Amino acid sequence: MIKFRILSTDFKIDFSFFMFIAIIFMINNTDDILIFFVSCAFHELGHLIAMFISGAESREVYISGLGIKIVQSRNNMISVWRTLIILLSGSLFNFLIFLLGYKILSPEILTVNLILCIFNMLPFRNLDGGSILICIGEILNADYIFEIILKVFSVIILIAVLILIYIYGFEIIPAGAVILYYCISEFFD
Repeated sequence: MIKFRILSTDFKIDFSFFMFIAIIFMINNTDDILIFFVSCAFHELGHLIAMFISGAESREVYISGLGIKIVQSRNNMISVWRTLIILLSGSLFNFLIFLLGYKILSPEILTVNLILCIFNMLPFRNLDGGSILICIGEILNADYIFEIILKVFSVIILIAVLILIYIYGFEIIPAGAVILYYCISEFFD
């Protein structure tokens, strides 16, 4: 793992990130790689802008082959409502690019941003959608119910992905592997 600090924020880059990049480069389509990384950067920029506006400070940015996680500083905790807005803002940025870029951006850019928006809203704890459900559970004072919902959803998706891999074979294994990781991580986090 590579670690460094910029101002008061620790950055950690896991080696799985470099492995992911190597696999992407083996596909040999640099346009798609660039579109994907720029779209991910806009997603994270949405979170960072919302954090700045809400007065939240980042403590750590963790980059791995499965995504980027921004951890809020414990010295500057904000309300659950502000946290909810921060969590929604990343996918909102991708959705706005999809909507507003309809006439001027390529279909590939639009598709990647829509997929990132939808994927990040899946109810897995390590994605924005799961974190949003946890925030809603805190607001409703029903954390345990939303924890159960996350686990049930993971089991349903796990079964669905295994069935799809069985039906379609190797063609969907890369996407299936990512989803399987998120399903399994619900039980070991």
